[in-house]
Amino acid sequence: MKLILADYVASLKEDRELDALIEEILRENGFEILFGPQKGVRQYGVDICAIGKDPDDKRKKLFLITVKQGNLDRKNWQGGNQALEPSLREIISVYIRNNISPAHKRLPIVIVIAHNGINEAAIQQNWAAFQKDYPKYSFDIWQLETLVSMVYDSMLNEKVFSESARELLRKVIVNLYNSEYDLSDYSLLIDDVLAANSKIKNTSTKENLKILHKIKLILAIVFNYCKREEDSMLAIKAGELTVLKVWERYWESGILSDTSLMEVFIGLLFLKNQINQFYMSRLLPVCEIEDGFGKYCSNPVTYNSVVYSHFGQIALCGIESVTLQALFGQDNPELRDILDSYSTAAANGLLRLFENNEIITGPDTDDRMIEINLAFTLLYLFGRGEDIQKMIEDYLESMAEGIVLMKTFPEYGNSLEKVAEFRATPELRKSDATNSSSLLSCLMEWIAVLDAPSLYARAQIYLNSVFKEVNLMLWFPEKETESVMFRRRAVPETGYTLTVLSFPDDYQKFKDGVLSDFLYNSQEYSFGFVRTGFWPVGLMSCLHYRTYVPPYYWRRFIKNFSELQSCN
Repeated sequence: MKLILADYVASLKEDRELDALIEEILRENGFEILFGPQKGVRQYGVDICAIGKDPDDKRKKLFLITVKQGNLDRKNWQGGNQALEPSLREIISVYIRNNISPAHKRLPIVIVIAHNGINEAAIQQNWAAFQKDYPKYSFDIWQLETLVSMVYDSMLNEKVFSESARELLRKVIVNLYNSEYDLSDYSLLIDDVLAANSKIKNTSTKENLKILHKIKLILAIVFNYCKREEDSMLAIKAGELTVLKVWERYWESGILSDTSLMEVFIGLLFLKNQINQFYMSRLLPVCEIEDGFGKYCSNPVTYNSVVYSHFGQIALCGIESVTLQALFGQDNPELRDILDSYSTAAANGLLRLFENNEIITGPDTDDRMIEINLAFTLLYLFGRGEDIQKMIEDYLESMAEGIVLMKTFPEYGNSLEKVAEFRATPELRKSDATNSSSLLSCLMEWIAVLDAPSLYARAQIYLNSVFKEVNLMLWFPEKETESVMFRRRAVPETGYTLTVLSFPDDYQKFKDGVLSDFLYNSQEYSFGFVRTGFWPVGLMSCLHYRTYVPPYYWRRFIKNFSELQSCN
């Protein structure tokens, strides 16, 4: 276990990685963090200021910590703008003299160098001589082995991390080299950690914090190994699984009403956002290449599946950044701009993927409505209604051609095996077969979102001709859906499906009908992720477990110019 930790800690960058880990270690050991690293604010050599008990003598002290990446050697000690010796002297001559509050003036001071490398022998004499110059203060160095021991003792030792969890973590690390790994051990690992206190409602805030910190650390370790293997998709899936399991366990027990728990959960969301950026850094360039996602696909079924997989993931990455920006970026211009750049890049990447991979206009299964909804949602949030309208036109035309020319239609059972069988043996397709479709119903309702009567008129032509035999359907969640959707696929186990839907010729009648049903018949208003503003968690669940996207997600965008009022 310590070898895994050493590998992880040694890989951390100084900014927002190593310093964040040190803060978590301190909190786990009962320290009060007065402040951490701050962008654009001069800190006079101090990256972290904390108050806590010195483990050597159990006395309460003020710890002033400077954080550096890599080994402690002569170059780090005296060479360059970031050299340690002048930084330490600045702590003593400026920070201690001017920046310590009156309430903390009488506390003994410990000045710490924290780094994730080794102490080279050549620096020992310099370090000893420096300490002699300032006998009034205590000094310490937390090198790699020190930090590893601190993490292990406070977060992953036998008392707080079961043997089964330790074994599962080792299995996960071993299997991350395999891109086909299903993360089953990882799922069991997170369940094991959460089960450490199965009665969450009766668990103290301190114990819940320990659980959440452990889960965040585990995800960070897995992410680190995924980066080494250059497997962004496994990292994405691990991130989704983690957020969904944590949300399912904690949201009912008041995580959003406890500030300390909420801070850790937000930290988990931002770690997931880091994973998203790693994923997009590898995938967005491929979106710029014509048929870029088909390069290593041996057949159209695989190509279609790969394209939609990334279509949905890129969209969800953008949606998550949009939401984090709305929730936490208003008072932080730098964070707001960074998240805006992420979501903008995702929206542009979606459009390029759609333009450069023509196969995407022919969805092979009905549940591709999940990825399509995510993509439309992100684009709508960016005001790209015209692009969505063009996509709907392409989908209608392509699906119509599929029926007329090849007797194919998105498979309602969502079986890729059946899709492959039909492609390999065309005579199995029945020209008189009645298809069912939620995807087509969803596309029709998005026309109401776009408020595009001319597009609706064109769609009616398709409905009354080539799609005349298609059974239009739409799935709706019920109250019990929320308790299922974060563990497994919620369709058809929960909810209900309306079948044989009809769309009136009159556009306004159609729009008013959809709007009325939304205002008076939306169970989702009571769902926790809607009420709290963390609505992307529901979409994450739909994408991860392949649950159909509830109509609430697109119907909420319909502009209401009527006298209809919501009853929710």
